[in-house]
Amino acid sequence: MSAHPHKLHLPAPERLVPSRYPLTYIFVALSLVGVVLSFIGAAVNPVQFAYSWFFAFYFFFTIALGSFFWVTLHYACNSAWSTLVRRTWENVLGLLPLFFLLLIPVLLPGMNEVLWKWMSPGADPNELALRSGYLNSSFFYFRVFSYFFYFCLAGLYYRRCSVQQDTDGNPALTVRMIDWSYPALVIFGVLETFIGFDWLMGLDWRWSSSLFGVYNFTICVQSSMAAGIVLVAILRSAGFLRAMNAEHFYMMGKLLFAFTIFWAYIAFGQYLLIWYGNIPEETIFYNDHNRGYWYFLTYLIVVGKFMFPAIYLLAQDTKKSLRALTKVAVWILFMHGVELYWYIMPYAHPASILPNWQDFVAFITVGSILGFAYIRLAASASLFPTRDPRLVECLTITN
Repeated sequence: MSAHPHKLHLPAPERLVPSRYPLTYIFVALSLVGVVLSFIGAAVNPVQFAYSWFFAFYFFFTIALGSFFWVTLHYACNSAWSTLVRRTWENVLGLLPLFFLLLIPVLLPGMNEVLWKWMSPGADPNELALRSGYLNSSFFYFRVFSYFFYFCLAGLYYRRCSVQQDTDGNPALTVRMIDWSYPALVIFGVLETFIGFDWLMGLDWRWSSSLFGVYNFTICVQSSMAAGIVLVAILRSAGFLRAMNAEHFYMMGKLLFAFTIFWAYIAFGQYLLIWYGNIPEETIFYNDHNRGYWYFLTYLIVVGKFMFPAIYLLAQDTKKSLRALTKVAVWILFMHGVELYWYIMPYAHPASILPNWQDFVAFITVGSILGFAYIRLAASASLFPTRDPRLVECLTITN
């Protein structure tokens, strides 16, 4: 619902000036040091480097995929409330070509065989025989390029049209993006499913799960909403996006709560179906991820990613307070990292739960590169759509 006052002052465009913020230079310094240390790590322990770099890449890439979902969902629903925050996710979409470059280190010969062992010359051809039509290098790389071709093309299209509308205010751009959003969401669902199959399930190509595509969807959408909240909090601390209020935070909080519950439903449903079916090709995953001390991370994820955030987000006041919402959003992002670490690292060092120094280096390096690029990209346009047809309704939204 919205209430339209007789007189409403639209906020002026807001632009970042990167040179005013030391964080830009910190990101540059960390990126340079991280790249050097990553080269050293790759030379000293290439197996650990491959897993560490992939872990860091996929953590941030899930946020980018989820951002694509929120932008296209905004148009598919012709939503008003998310107009102010939409540019925050659109700027993440502008980073998609950079994500392709960041994936290249683990696509190189030698590194790819470490992660996706079906590529290794030592893989049993008899085991691969039934899946060779799908699990072959040529088709794998074709799919990788197809994923990025679509997401880069569609993501940059949505951001370009949105930024263009800041200049001419043409409502036809909104209509066009609404029309494209319906097939875009369908294609997104298909591609994110196969990305999960190829990159995550492919770490143990013998494993299969009928719910994994939806599971991959939930971690993308939940983490991107949490990241959106954190980015809004950072921008507001710098004096931007003051037009956002408790009503907007409440909507973001409700969606974060909803997808926290949905993640738990899918994660538990996947486990329950696999436990009940008791098929070796499915139970192999939980057998490998609940051995030794990895078992403790399983319980931490249940409590830390579901129970604590769900209880914390139940209160209406929590969802209307940006400070309280930011705390739980940061915690969910932390647990998102714990979950991916629990998922990926047992393949790197099954006997030890302790992180390697390369895990921290890769995460800081990838995060710093993306952070620097995000600031530069965000500075190229207003931090919110200034002439969107739904802006007035967004400013006056009530729940």
